[in-house]
Amino acid sequence: MITKIRKQSKRILQPIARLFVSARINANTITFIGLAFSFLYLLIIYEFKNVILGILFIALSAFMDALDGEVARLSNSASQKGSFIDSSLDRIEDINYFLGLALIGFQTFIIAIIIGVSLLIPYLRAKGESLGLKVEGRGIIERGERIIFVVIILVLSLFSTLIASYVLYALLVLSIITVIQRFYYIYVNLP
Repeated sequence: MITKIRKQSKRILQPIARLFVSARINANTITFIGLAFSFLYLLIIYEFKNVILGILFIALSAFMDALDGEVARLSNSASQKGSFIDSSLDRIEDINYFLGLALIGFQTFIIAIIIGVSLLIPYLRAKGESLGLKVEGRGIIERGERIIFVVIILVLSLFSTLIASYVLYALLVLSIITVIQRFYYIYVNLP
């Protein structure tokens, strides 16, 4: 779902990306800034239990993730190394986002399962694409939606831990469905 919106968001991202390109800030630097923001989110949640400030740092981290690819394209510096760095650090950021939920009191067992499943989703995409299939956009929930879910859970936790927990369980179920959808798609489309 977010994959389709991403194409339309270029109108907002391109002017900002041009500023970064003109300032000679490369895409890999932006990727590492996004990673730093995800660690700041974790630190803020752990040390201060400040959910609102934590949400700000998740938003900044996710924005950097959207921006780095655009900067790479506009500066003609997209590379396999950059792609490798980006997708690898995205996984660390995903872990950080979910760990923050454990730090504010959500069940660590559920968080551990969600982390595992959320790492399996991009693995299936990478494996399927290495076998020649287009897997992006397959499945009910991708990374962008998972980040939005984390933000919603954080916001809801300010008002009702019970409702926030239900949303967390919904995220888990949707993520498992996505794993099944991707696995099935890849399996039936391989010779």
